[in-house]
This record gives sequence, structure tokens and C-alpha cells, in this order.
Amino acid sequence: MRNVYLFFFLLCGSGPLAFIHAQKINLMKYFPEQYQSYRADQWLDFEGEALYDYINGGAELYLSYGLKGMTGCKYNGDGLPQVTVEIYEMTSSKNAFGVYTQSRDREEYDYGQGSQRYDDFILFWKDRYFVIITAQKATPESRDALLHLAALAEEAIPGEGEIPALVAELPKEGLVPGGYLYFHHYIWLNAYLFIADYNIAGISDQTDALLAKYGEADARCYLLLVQYPNPEEALKAGEEMRKGLAPELSADTASIRLEDGSWFTLGVQGNKLAAIFNGQTREQVENLYQSIYK
Repeated sequence: MRNVYLFFFLLCGSGPLAFIHAQKINLMKYFPEQYQSYRADQWLDFEGEALYDYINGGAELYLSYGLKGMTGCKYNGDGLPQVTVEIYEMTSSKNAFGVYTQSRDREEYDYGQGSQRYDDFILFWKDRYFVIITAQKATPESRDALLHLAALAEEAIPGEGEIPALVAELPKEGLVPGGYLYFHHYIWLNAYLFIADYNIAGISDQTDALLAKYGEADARCYLLLVQYPNPEEALKAGEEMRKGLAPELSADTASIRLEDGSWFTLGVQGNKLAAIFNGQTREQVENLYQSIYK
């Protein structure tokens, strides 16, 4: 798990702990100062440059999805492993969803609009928020606190966000469960498979992109699906990818076999580009491509 604490405000004394920002008071008022043997002793509230310092080198993930700030709380108790709540506010629900796809490796729906749960952490997304609740060690007490605090975090976020429409265009057959990323920054283009060391697909804040795994582990191929603002940009990106990856691929050729023995195809329809990498057979690649535009 990526720990992403940045800077904290702690009001000392016998009075209740409080937040600086009114918007975040409304969000975090759901969390108790004490739960069973746990007590809240550090309220977290970070934004701006403080994010870099607290994340300590791991900020790229969140910043590439438009992170606005983070609020949360650290819970401690005598002899108990620390439990930390982190609620990340992104600029939009699709960005919260994107961070979630980068963090989960399976799909569950116990919390929010998609979640993943282990004995020592729970993560989920809801509306424009991405939530992580972690325990330093899994014990009966910390597991109970995780479940309780996750339920409170879900309650603290009243709305729901929309999943990017492009996700619905991923072919379902053969898709690895939890095996896709949503992004709009090219640094994630090589998340599953090295494609290029530059922005070969022209991905930007104005594009929606998905990188998805298909097939069993020993016969896996990868689908890149990108939606551009207009057909002209899609055609430009398609031509750039063709020149850089497979210049021999033409409009009359459905797929080609590359030097490493894998099969590859690339096509543009309207404002969308689809490319399939690491195909084990011509049939696998062409069937997957055709299923995108059924």
C-alpha cells in the first residue's frame, strides 16, 4: 500500500479536535474521538505543497488524477496497532475512480462504489473521494476498527459519482477481474506492459484511456482504448502509434506479427483508438478488436 500522509493539524488540550477548513469539518464530523480502546490523536488535513513532503516521493499517482487535498485521522490505543483513515478529495468522480483502479487488484462492493478489503486495510471510492483505511498490524481490535471506520467513511460521503462511460465499452469476455486501469496521464501507459518511453498515444487531460488485461496469465494480451476530444486527434495518435510500433501495418492488414513473435493490431473509429498488444495468436487479437465495436 502507498502511504500518503502529508501534513497534520492537531489542536491540543482537553477540548475536541477540530479542522481548519469548513468543508472538511462537514466531511470528518462522522468520525469519533474514541472508538472502544482507540482514540483519535492526530487529525490530518493536507493540501498544496505539503502533499509532496508527506507522500515522500509517491505523489505522482494522486497528483496525476487531480488531487485537491486529503483529510483523515490516526487512531491509537495502548498496546494496539495504529489505525489510519485517509480520505483523498479529487477534482472529479472519474479521477477518484481512476485512483481506485490503480490501487485495487480485484472488484468488491462492500463499501462505496467499489472496494477491496484485507485484514489490515480497506480501500474504496465514492463520488470524488478515494478512501484508504490501514492498520499497522492485523489484530481482532484493529480489524474491528477498520470495519467500523470504513462504514463511517462511506456514510460521510453522501453522493455517488459516475463511472467513465468508456469503461462500458470494454469487452467483457476474457477481461481479467479487476484487471484494468482508467487514466488520462501518459505515465500510466506502461503500467502493465512497456509500450513506449514517450507519449506515443497522445494521452492528455482531455482524453479518457483504459489499459486492460485479457486472457489467462500464460496467454495474456493487453487492450489500450483511448477516447479523444475529436476524430482528428484520434487519427493523429493512431498514425503516430503505427509509425512508432508497426510501420508495416496498413489499413488493409487486420493484424501483424511483431519481431518478438507477438501479434498486434491498431485501429481508429470515430474519436476512439484501440490497440491490442502481446497477442498470442492472430485470432485472439482480431476477435478482441472486433468485439470492441460490436
